Amino acid sequence: MRFQSLRRRLLARLTMLALIAMLLVSIVQVLVITREQRQDYALLQSQLTSTQIPLLQTALWDIEISALQGQLVQIVELPSVAAVRLHAETGLQLQAGEATVAGAEADSVLAIHSPSGGGRQLGELQVFYRHDLISQRIINSVLQRVLEFSLYTMLLFFVLFRTLHKEVGRPLQLIAEYVGSLKPQKRAPRLVLSREQRDWYDEIDLVARGFDTLRQGMSHHAEQHECAIEALANERDNLDRRVDERTAELAYLNGYLKLISGSSLKLMHLDHAQYPQAMRQRLRALGQYLQLDGGMLLDTHVRGSNKVRASWMKEDDNHWLDQASNINLWAGQMGWSVSRHNSRTWLIRFINPQRSFCYIVRSRHSDSQLTPEREELLLGAGQWLFSLVQHWDHVVGLEQARQELVQLSRTDPLTGLANRRRFEEHQIGELRRALRLGYPVSLLMIDVDYFKGFNDLYGHAAGDECLKSLARLLDASFKRTGELPARVGGEEFAVLLPGYDLDGAGEAADSLRRAVQALGVHHEGSIWGKVTVSIGCASWSGPGEMEEVIDGLMKTADAVLYEAKRLGRNRVALRVESVLSDEQ
Repeated sequence: MRFQSLRRRLLARLTMLALIAMLLVSIVQVLVITREQRQDYALLQSQLTSTQIPLLQTALWDIEISALQGQLVQIVELPSVAAVRLHAETGLQLQAGEATVAGAEADSVLAIHSPSGGGRQLGELQVFYRHDLISQRIINSVLQRVLEFSLYTMLLFFVLFRTLHKEVGRPLQLIAEYVGSLKPQKRAPRLVLSREQRDWYDEIDLVARGFDTLRQGMSHHAEQHECAIEALANERDNLDRRVDERTAELAYLNGYLKLISGSSLKLMHLDHAQYPQAMRQRLRALGQYLQLDGGMLLDTHVRGSNKVRASWMKEDDNHWLDQASNINLWAGQMGWSVSRHNSRTWLIRFINPQRSFCYIVRSRHSDSQLTPEREELLLGAGQWLFSLVQHWDHVVGLEQARQELVQLSRTDPLTGLANRRRFEEHQIGELRRALRLGYPVSLLMIDVDYFKGFNDLYGHAAGDECLKSLARLLDASFKRTGELPARVGGEEFAVLLPGYDLDGAGEAADSLRRAVQALGVHHEGSIWGKVTVSIGCASWSGPGEMEEVIDGLMKTADAVLYEAKRLGRNRVALRVESVLSDEQ
């Protein structure tokens, strides 16, 4: 092992601390500047949202390309903005600013909604910031702070090192030379340090005094060491016997723990239907290890009858099983207890105000007595089996909850119709069947006219009742195999019609439109005075890729639905240019 000077290590550590300090100062400075820049970006984003987004909404709604491009140029002229990119839902894309950000990810994305309301998004504005400005600011600030801190650190280190060398370095060197001169079985001289006379003392003086105390105590320690060696020799003579006894106990306990841990791991991943047989196997394995003739698990709840969870016997004894299953599980103290029922039957019982559990065992010999160790093993077995029964109940509860969640995840809670998730799954299955068999599939997209005004006039409770009425009508109107009405949005519904061509789907849609109007749900905010619907109808037949068919069918139906609404509502649109007239 090589020698390293304390002074060199101290200097190296001080230098390292200085570098770390400069690094921390730089990091803090970077964080402060970054935070300030983020605040500037947030303010810029707020200004864009309040000033430019409304202008872009109007221009994008009117599809004024020159106005859009001019507004993008105005945004790019801001000092912090490098480039902007406008992406419209119609596929229109405009860009202004640096060309180098064409394929980069935007720093900020602002949604542009329809100026007419309704939550419809017309497009989004992607903003790219000038990151070179903050980089230059960070570099200049860090260089300034590092220079200032370096000068201050060098001055501080010079004073500190000179003081430590005089007060600590030289005395420690003398102590090291003194320790090196110590020899075994030789009286060591007293340690003397050449230090100035003072009316106080420090840690170095305490070290010197400690060497004197250590020298005096070494002889006493040697005597105690001899006594300890003699006592150790006596203990060694009895060690083999005690090791054999403890080894046998630990082997038995290890087997017991191995049985429990192995069984627990197997039971953790079982299905709830496999638990009865698995619990009986655990009772048999536990009974054989603990040298029992039988075992039974009983539990009951308040004002309930005993429930046999599992049982096992080495040899069938129906009389004992009947007696054990009728034991009063509540006749005992709260908590865990081990009690004797008769000459061969013992009860390991747990009672709380809501539930009682009992592990009933039958020993192989009459009038056998339980040692404290065996009673502890039986109690541990009962607690383990109780935890398995609780996990069993938990698995059963999870299975029931899973079935309920599957049903809830596929149904709209307000109307009881299929939700969007179930509709999309059903649509995939039906389209695959249509691709295989070669028949057409049609899709109806239905939207309640002036529904926002209906909610404003009559309240959301009345709006919910209106949607429920429409849902009942849809459910009653489309009951053929494969037909599925679903609620896919707030007041938007969809119906999948396998086997319908465009004309058949249009007739079904128009029949539905008239039926909704015939419901006569009063609506003062509608020009017809009643609740009406607009329906977009799209149809597909022929070969195609599944994803393209699904996407095309939905987009076409949605487009003709908005065309029907644009042309006055309360009508069915088969295509954008072909619309069935409304009935007044």
